[in-house]
Amino acid sequence: MNVLLVSPNSGFEPSMQFTPLGLLCIGSYLKARGYCVRVYDRNVDHGSLKHVLQAFRPDAVGVSVISRRAVNDAMDISGRFRKEKIPVIWGGHMATIAPDLILEENAADYVVMREGEISFHELLQCLQNKTDIAQVEGIAYKDSSGAIHHTPERAFANLADFPVTDWSLVDPRKYFAPHIRCRKMTFLYSSKGCPSRCAFCYNKEYHRCQYRKRPNAYVISEIKELVTKYGMDGVEFADELFGANKRELYDLCGQLRELRLHLAWGFQTRVGLLSREDYEYMYEAGCRWAFFGVESGSPEMLRRIHKDWIDLETIDRDFAYCRELGISTYCAIIIGFPDETQEQLRDTVRLMLRLKADYYPVSMFYPNPGAELYDDLVAQGRVAPLSSLRQKGSFFPTLGLAANYSKVSARELMVIQSFFNWRNFFQKSVSKEKTRYSFAQKTIVTSLKQAWKQGFFMMWRYLISSALLFAKIAWNRYAYPGIRKKYGLYEKRDRQ
Repeated sequence: MNVLLVSPNSGFEPSMQFTPLGLLCIGSYLKARGYCVRVYDRNVDHGSLKHVLQAFRPDAVGVSVISRRAVNDAMDISGRFRKEKIPVIWGGHMATIAPDLILEENAADYVVMREGEISFHELLQCLQNKTDIAQVEGIAYKDSSGAIHHTPERAFANLADFPVTDWSLVDPRKYFAPHIRCRKMTFLYSSKGCPSRCAFCYNKEYHRCQYRKRPNAYVISEIKELVTKYGMDGVEFADELFGANKRELYDLCGQLRELRLHLAWGFQTRVGLLSREDYEYMYEAGCRWAFFGVESGSPEMLRRIHKDWIDLETIDRDFAYCRELGISTYCAIIIGFPDETQEQLRDTVRLMLRLKADYYPVSMFYPNPGAELYDDLVAQGRVAPLSSLRQKGSFFPTLGLAANYSKVSARELMVIQSFFNWRNFFQKSVSKEKTRYSFAQKTIVTSLKQAWKQGFFMMWRYLISSALLFAKIAWNRYAYPGIRKKYGLYEKRDRQ
């Protein structure tokens, strides 16, 4: 049975192409069971759907819808294959959150919810053998009368039961990108899920707030293959919460040290989870960057979003540890939370300036379907429930504000976001990587190379869109000195 797994186009972002880890895991699981599998990533593979259909002739198509920006392309893909009477199966975060809407709009024949390896495999078996799909746990489908059915939820699997990821399903080099102290970085995962219940996150719907560790032997095997066969020299662990199991963390770091691969790597975690000794051991094993989801500097807002286990002293301490050791830091912040006040926003800005992080990814709040804050806004009548998939695909901008639910003006939010975007680009690293603008230069060069590979038209499109974006950030950064002064962004030390 030929199975095509498709990652829809999620927008023109040449600076960083994210490895389709979910599809790779499902593809590896199916391939190990005798299926002929092809992964078709429309973000990096530029052949037409018609060519793929004629060359591969799939018996079933799986579409991974994990990005809000991927919905429109996912619907176009589904329509093309369903016209050929090929069954289409959607999976991923977005599919899990809105299965009924997907089926009502005939975007797919079946929806696999949450973790897809086993459910997808069992569904394919039923389709191949023409047996009752109602026995497959964790799916949604329409019967012959048009009624929608949900089968019982599937329990999460032991990750040791899944095979090592088969990277031959893609060309890993297409996903390499320069990063901090490496030139060919890509994404791997060592765990799934997170036990936290952040009010802005849909983790409670997708992973049910469960954390599961993947065997380190699998992770090390993949790293060795990617380094020796493809030349990878950097890894971003795409775990939602890296380092939750200390014993496993030290075992992984120990194996990385023994390999002596000169590999730089980074991770995402929460403040307060790791000690200075942990960071030091990780640095010795090659760790060179850390991404912290701080989100807010306001104690009141931290309580509101269920991150009240964070205190400002702990935030300061973890960033200081990383700075002392030479681990570059990302301080991820969300501004514009529902009913956020100017004083709460000032608390956040003061924290960001004090931390002296290397990079400040500042996002505008958006109501994420499946998250607690989204449900609250819907209940208050401030957000309309999703009524169409096309709406979902166009609802969230990459930069800017879809809608303002805070008590702060949209202009103030844009000025603060632009201030830190500008700072991210121009400031000198406070870690041991001392080359001024090195990360910004790497990003620009990578973006230009990726755009050039897509042709002359896409190259010019990227240059024009980048120039417009840069102008927008510069305007918001410099045209409103009164707003900058209001939030303490007008001091000499803040322009370094």
